[in-house]
Amino acid sequence: MINFRVLFNFRLKFQFFIFCCFLVFSLQSLCQKSKKQLEREKKENLRKIEQTSEILKEVKKEKKVSLSQLAVLKQQARLKERSINGIQQELGLIQSDIVTLQSEEEKLALNLVNIKKEYAAMVYAASKASIKNQLMFLIASETFNQFLRRLQYLRFYAEARRQQANHIQQVSTNLANKKVRLSEVKKGKEVLLSAEEIEKRQLESLKEDQKQVVNQLAQKEEELKDKIERQKSAVLRLEKMISNLVKAEIRKSRVVTGPPNPNEDEENIDQKMLLTPEGKMISKSFAGNKSRLMWPVQNGFISSGFGKHEHPVLKRVYVDNLGVDISTKEGEKVRSVFDGTIGLVGQVPGMEGQIIMVRHGEYFTVYSGLKNIMVSSGDKVKAKQVLGQIVKGEETGAVLQFQIWKNNKRMDPEDWLAKD
Repeated sequence: MINFRVLFNFRLKFQFFIFCCFLVFSLQSLCQKSKKQLEREKKENLRKIEQTSEILKEVKKEKKVSLSQLAVLKQQARLKERSINGIQQELGLIQSDIVTLQSEEEKLALNLVNIKKEYAAMVYAASKASIKNQLMFLIASETFNQFLRRLQYLRFYAEARRQQANHIQQVSTNLANKKVRLSEVKKGKEVLLSAEEIEKRQLESLKEDQKQVVNQLAQKEEELKDKIERQKSAVLRLEKMISNLVKAEIRKSRVVTGPPNPNEDEENIDQKMLLTPEGKMISKSFAGNKSRLMWPVQNGFISSGFGKHEHPVLKRVYVDNLGVDISTKEGEKVRSVFDGTIGLVGQVPGMEGQIIMVRHGEYFTVYSGLKNIMVSSGDKVKAKQVLGQIVKGEETGAVLQFQIWKNNKRMDPEDWLAKD
């Protein structure tokens, strides 16, 4: 006689198998998103490494160590560390895949053994239920409805045997595929481990190069200090020029918009600009793009951050940056980061190249170290419009000094520029 318990257990296990397959597929999809994100980050990091390699080649043409060379080496080291970190994250995902695949392989192998046993039991039961016995089973029906139910039962049992055979084939195929996939993932892990070792060796080489450059620069301490003093003087002149220009723009805005409030302090008159409706719109739009502003150059990296920080070579010596220094290549095009009006095209004694200031409502962007200027004072400019090109300084290399001001207050450009 046919065993109902064997048939029922088969149905339950088959449904559980389908659920497990769905769960595994869902988890793999989530992991795949992480892998895609890592791949995008990897490509972007490689692009930046190529950029800095080009900048380093240009810097090394001078055949003498410089702060710009040190800045590029530090940037390359940071990118290498980021690359190593990305590889380690990818290795973590791969290891998770390996553990999952091994677990799935074990479960499938055990499942295959169990369903083969069940199938053997079904075949044995079917062998005892010969055609003659099946006919007798049907003929022994007391009513026609009972006959139909027994006939349906026999058909269902035959279908269950067929499904069980298909199930065995499906599990066997899945098990073979898991073995192949596991082998491929393990090979991928080996490739990544090799790549990690190469990246680590390159990082150590970059750090050694940095040490050599620092040591050579440290031997020129007096020369560096002299350059720092000259740079400080130039920076002070630049800050004073910009501050005066901003004050002039503020006072001009009050002429356009009407006389100041009689109760307003004289000091405040030079601190905040009165805006026309158009100026308010531009200012609001500029502020709304905080952390999303396009970069003023297409290729480059921030080699010196905003504010006061220690000199990269000299100990207990500090420099104050009005904005950020963006290292790039000579001749790189400099673009306006937002729509605005050219407020100044000029030059500061002691600084390489020319300066352009663009007004965006109550905000101002300043671009220093330019040549081949393509705009004039009073011109309306659009975002991405080319203002000029980067000049290569004898001491600093090809560096854009980029600043953002709100009225008469300096802002940190890194808070405004689009993130990497």
